[in-house]
Amino acid sequence: MPNVMQQLFVMNIESLLKEYAAYRAFNKSDCVINMRIPHQILEHIKELAEQQHVPYQSLISSVLFSLANIEDKK
Repeated sequence: MPNVMQQLFVMNIESLLKEYAAYRAFNKSDCVINMRIPHQILEHIKELAEQQHVPYQSLISSVLFSLANIEDKK
């Protein structure tokens, strides 16, 4: 059985964003986080977000949302 991270990578970015958008329709963000990641990773995330025509923070939020949902379903 694949682990949680493998499941996330298998999922399509577009479906992650759609799922997160549906969630956001009824739930507003009310917390702020600050984290440090390597510059190369952030640049790659920004490239992926640009390909999907979404802000990179939304892409990051959608992945975190999916990760939390996968963990809840165990």
